[in-house]
Amino acid sequence: MARHDDPGREGIHAVPASSRLIGRAAAGVAAIVLMAATAPAAHAGIDWGWGGSSPVGAIESHVDIKVSSSGQDGKHLTSVGGSWDPPACWYEPQYSPDEFDATYQRLLSQLSGSVGASVKADYDKLKADQDFHRGQDGLWWAMVKTQKAWDLPVTAPCTQQPGVVWVPTGKPPAGMLTVTPLMLSRLAYGATKLPPPGVKLSPDPGRQTVNLPTFVTFSQPIQPVSVTASLDYHGVHVAASTLAVPVSLRIDAGTSDASPAVCTYPLTASGGYQVDSSASGCNITYQRSSRGGTYPLTAQVTWRVTWTPSSNPYAQPANPLPDGVTGGAPQNVIVREIQTIVTQ
Repeated sequence: MARHDDPGREGIHAVPASSRLIGRAAAGVAAIVLMAATAPAAHAGIDWGWGGSSPVGAIESHVDIKVSSSGQDGKHLTSVGGSWDPPACWYEPQYSPDEFDATYQRLLSQLSGSVGASVKADYDKLKADQDFHRGQDGLWWAMVKTQKAWDLPVTAPCTQQPGVVWVPTGKPPAGMLTVTPLMLSRLAYGATKLPPPGVKLSPDPGRQTVNLPTFVTFSQPIQPVSVTASLDYHGVHVAASTLAVPVSLRIDAGTSDASPAVCTYPLTASGGYQVDSSASGCNITYQRSSRGGTYPLTAQVTWRVTWTPSSNPYAQPANPLPDGVTGGAPQNVIVREIQTIVTQ
């Protein structure tokens, strides 16, 4: 597989005319062919393009995304110091020569008039030109879009032309965004959801006292989160995995009437990752009562994220990705002032 340094910016270039189904029929006929091939029954019908209300994934991707149990609940990570958003679309293997021929024939049986004649002319050309590449080593690849079911935060537009392209084994056309470990790492990163930190305060949030330190710990250890995106279809095997490991906790008192108002603690591995600030030199200490109200104490965990070009998120070497952060809802802290009388 070819690797691209910036897959999000690539288009299709230098694809031989005899090997593609884009051009005269362009998005219209290409989308019809793709849709008729593998779309669910709910997507049946003619789709004249990829925009507007047309169903996302007229050709369904065969990429599989698996998330560790620790990442089943939570929210998409907030990227720090960069982004690694997944692409909106890409090319991946879809048909053998026999399958593509059969797909075309099924489509022709459903069309008539000028549309049917146009599709029949394209079919006849592909049949005459190397008979859909029968007997050759390769597959027909098709453009797919990100599945809505993956719930990925795609921000970049789709830069690939919809169509079907003949790809000899191991030789994707230059500039075509295909499934590589690097590209799959973007899908895995985009699918990473991190649990909010369950921070326990001592004293309790409703019993804080002026000039007494606030100790923090997790109600239960935080576990790393791994995601694997893989393609195993028609003899093409490629995968990438991400691993998010919690490394530090940041506590913000929610008011400048505290000293210190912010503390950051490294996390230690112990059946997961835990923190105990009771022995730390930094603990939030409120210096003024909340005067009948509350202070919004917040907690934020920073996660170190890496990826490997395999289905094993713990494999080495691990390639760095932008850190992620996650935070929970503010805890409303009530701070009281204890009056004391000193007598001699």
